[in-house]
Amino acid sequence: MYGQQQLAYAPTPYSYTPSSNLTATINLDEEVQLADSAAERDLYESLAEIYSIIVTLEALEKAYLRDSIKESEYTETCDRLLRQYKSNLAAERVQAAFVDLDTFKADWGVRCVLLPSRRRRPTH
Repeated sequence: MYGQQQLAYAPTPYSYTPSSNLTATINLDEEVQLADSAAERDLYESLAEIYSIIVTLEALEKAYLRDSIKESEYTETCDRLLRQYKSNLAAERVQAAFVDLDTFKADWGVRCVLLPSRRRRPTH
């Protein structure tokens, strides 16, 4: 029982040798094209901008709830981000790809808890 040596938890250079038939043959010096056209590239840039705005709004909500940011700064920053959000969604192609916030979150793996609940809450 005590005499046996336990196996390493993770593969070590000596315990794992990759097989040449399992490794991918890709050229690491080759440039990868992410979009086929300028319009497609613009669409992905707009969706990336929307993604970053959503993540930033979530962080802003957390900071506001922790009282780490003044209400005036919160309001100013939130208004600016929401204007950018709306301007990105003004294009029909972006709106068609975005659909709605819940669909976008599911499609792109956005994890925001505070943003939707605060956004849907009635203001007085």
